[in-house]
Amino acid sequence: MQQQHILITKGQINKYVLLPGDPKRISAFKPFLTSTKIISENREFVLMNGVYKTVPISVLSTGIGCPSTAIAVEEAISAGAQVLIRTGTCGGSWRKDIQAGSLIIPTASVRDEGTTKEYILPEFPAVADFDIVSALRQAARDNNIPSFVGINRTHDSFYGASDSIKKWGSYFSDPRFRTNETPILSSEMEASALFVIASLRGVKAGAVLAVDASPEPLKDRLKNMKLAVKTYDNAEIRDKTVNSMIKTALEAISIMETTPSLI
Repeated sequence: MQQQHILITKGQINKYVLLPGDPKRISAFKPFLTSTKIISENREFVLMNGVYKTVPISVLSTGIGCPSTAIAVEEAISAGAQVLIRTGTCGGSWRKDIQAGSLIIPTASVRDEGTTKEYILPEFPAVADFDIVSALRQAARDNNIPSFVGINRTHDSFYGASDSIKKWGSYFSDPRFRTNETPILSSEMEASALFVIASLRGVKAGAVLAVDASPEPLKDRLKNMKLAVKTYDNAEIRDKTVNSMIKTALEAISIMETTPSLI
């Protein structure tokens, strides 16, 4: 049966699937793959298949936000996807020590969105697969790409009120925590849906996020400092960081494929 939105049937998607948001970013993966072929295009969903080294890879765009991501992930799993990795950007990090050009590898994501509440109670965690996190971390280290492992926040509104961000630093008012940095490293709009659905459907999921803008520290927001919310600093930094992210995701897949215990 053909999937309703990504317009594919079983056998047309590979076990390993990378998930950028922007359908135009599909082209950024082509230089890293051989035998690339566009399989389907519909709305925000573009599916391309290719090969990295000897491993068949699929790249499927999800569009912006959890609702469209949930559609792409549900249908990809139904068609045969087993290992899904979000490959997206997150603008500036929430900590000063995480500079543009770095990667963030989420261990989990705050469910600050509405889509996953349609699936299961909010107490259920949005957690990345441990093996994928480990493989991504190793791949970044092997290629000398600066990376940070920790918690991400997934939210719904790109233009939301700043108070929705500040609430995550409210615990800093307690003297015990004033000298600590926030454990929430980044903020984006898709990861929690991927993590929750993958957990419920019994497949593996993870994410690697390109930090393509200067830091937007949570502590500075709490001091009412004016911080520009930027999608990216400039095209050169964005493109370089996105390439590092793609390379890391593909190398992580190679690591998992050659380490049977990880898959």
